[in-house]
Amino acid sequence: MSVFESKNKILKPIEKEPFLDVIDQIATLFSAGNFYYFILNFETLNMDYVSDGTQSVLGIDSNDFTLNKFLDLLNPEDLEKIHEKEAASLNFKLNKIPKEDIIKYKTVYILRVKLKNGETKTLLHQAKVLNLSEDGKVFQVMSIHTDVTYLNPPIDHKISFISNERPSYYSLETGENFSLVENNFKTIFTSREIEVIEKLSKGYDFNEIAKLLYVSPHTINTHKRNILRKSNCRNTAELITKCIREGVI
Repeated sequence: MSVFESKNKILKPIEKEPFLDVIDQIATLFSAGNFYYFILNFETLNMDYVSDGTQSVLGIDSNDFTLNKFLDLLNPEDLEKIHEKEAASLNFKLNKIPKEDIIKYKTVYILRVKLKNGETKTLLHQAKVLNLSEDGKVFQVMSIHTDVTYLNPPIDHKISFISNERPSYYSLETGENFSLVENNFKTIFTSREIEVIEKLSKGYDFNEIAKLLYVSPHTINTHKRNILRKSNCRNTAELITKCIREGVI
């Protein structure tokens, strides 16, 4: 992608670090559902590693998975917007935060792919910088794509930058309207409400959640109503999608 080469041209690469050494620090990126992950080298735009999950999600063998093959699968509208989102992501990392904070954030957005069999899937894209080049550019990035088609999430082409250590920025516009607006979506829920959300995301019904949390089904129903009101979501599927995308669960 041209945005990587123009905005993130690496002049002083570093020795590549073994991806296994950083698996623990990015474990929180994984979410429920079928997924695959890969490590993209921004100097060469080649894959340093691809997991086996590409076969079950995309129908592509991990040995055959490349950046160009993935871009060829993108919905035309998403292909146009992904340039905006990746430009916003690099702008955020290289111009809006201190260099030492770059590895503290993950980038999150939704995209759609159309497989060779005609099936369309919606993927949750989560990406985290693993290391920087000697000249402070993004060098290796680990991306995780989770199949969230079953949740039928709205496609809004917004982007989020999420950190457990620094301010987070959720559902930002891209393109000409891009601007950083700090918000605290996760903090609108109580710890008990987050427990309920986590259980809902795993498919438990009211009675099962009530037993697990030692309360009545009526209490769980009350929690759900409050959660939907606070999150401005219409139903459980929309709630879970928003919470996964914005780092609540």
